Amino acid sequence: MKMLNPLLLVISLVPAGAAAQELTWSELASRPELWPAQCTVKATIQFQGGASVPAGATVDVVDFKGNEANMKTTDGRTYFAAEPDDTDVLDVARAAYAKLTPRQRELTYPLLVSRKELWPYRVTITRSFTLAPGKTVQAGDQVMVKDVQSGKVDVVSEKLNARFGVALAATDAMAQARNFLEDEQAGPRLLAMQKIADEKLAAELKAKGDKIKAEGRVAVELEGKLINSLTGEPEPLDANAWPRYIVFLRGQSTCPITRNFAPTFIKYCNGIKSAHPEVEVVYLTIEPLPETLKFAKELGFDWRTVTYENTTMPCVCPIIDGRIPQLIVMDRDGRVLANGIQSTAPAALQRLEALVNQPGAPN
Repeated sequence: MKMLNPLLLVISLVPAGAAAQELTWSELASRPELWPAQCTVKATIQFQGGASVPAGATVDVVDFKGNEANMKTTDGRTYFAAEPDDTDVLDVARAAYAKLTPRQRELTYPLLVSRKELWPYRVTITRSFTLAPGKTVQAGDQVMVKDVQSGKVDVVSEKLNARFGVALAATDAMAQARNFLEDEQAGPRLLAMQKIADEKLAAELKAKGDKIKAEGRVAVELEGKLINSLTGEPEPLDANAWPRYIVFLRGQSTCPITRNFAPTFIKYCNGIKSAHPEVEVVYLTIEPLPETLKFAKELGFDWRTVTYENTTMPCVCPIIDGRIPQLIVMDRDGRVLANGIQSTAPAALQRLEALVNQPGAPN
């Protein structure tokens, strides 16, 4: 009887792919999507001035720089650089990496940006942070995804009435995307939900076909959403004078750039009001209605307003930017004729002026 070589027997018992599970420090440093959120300090670390981090303390992982990992204590008071042997960060990363499938291991943040079919419809925030005075994003908050970009995901918080960017690592976007890779039925996903919304809109628009021809797509989508910016009372468009151009101004009373641009825009609007009734201005507010009414009274504008929760209109929502002010000029069918954001808002206003003054434009 032929004897088995003990060495070969040992080798055959090593799980396939085990070598691939052993991340090196340099590989981990170059793969932010593999960085663990926390790790443990192996031995007490002393700092000049008397501060220290005791052995066994749990610390947050900030980032990697070469042969060091930047950490911070969980109370956020102490930031420090740790060498590979100072913490178990590599062991924690290796343990998580070993649980991933080959396809999941290959998914990086840059690849996720390009693979829209893996974008989740909602993500959960994993780290608390302050967005603005009085607006804190809490770990565990669910927010809607609008876009995924290099290193961040653009989201909307219904709770805070705010749209903002958050680091991919501060959400569960990658965890959900990895799940989508292995489960075709997992979801909901952003593209799938957008498709459902588009199909619903198409059906609604088809049902309102004659109305759209008469009023324009934008007017139909604004139906039931318009209120007076001074009184807060409903103020629908005039059925006897449908606008040719709809100008959306998105801003906020606490934004200094909005406050700087608004007087110029208001002066222009007041100047063309009688000569160009085909222009309709709609203010897209991103703050509570009482603040909007106060802002309108202070600056002296009486445009129709759409509250934040109603800015999900298909004609506008896809081009809304996280920065303000934003000035969008559309025709009645929803074609974007100008789109100025912050410093380019005046250019969008100039484009509007050229449109209303071009030969053949109605007076």
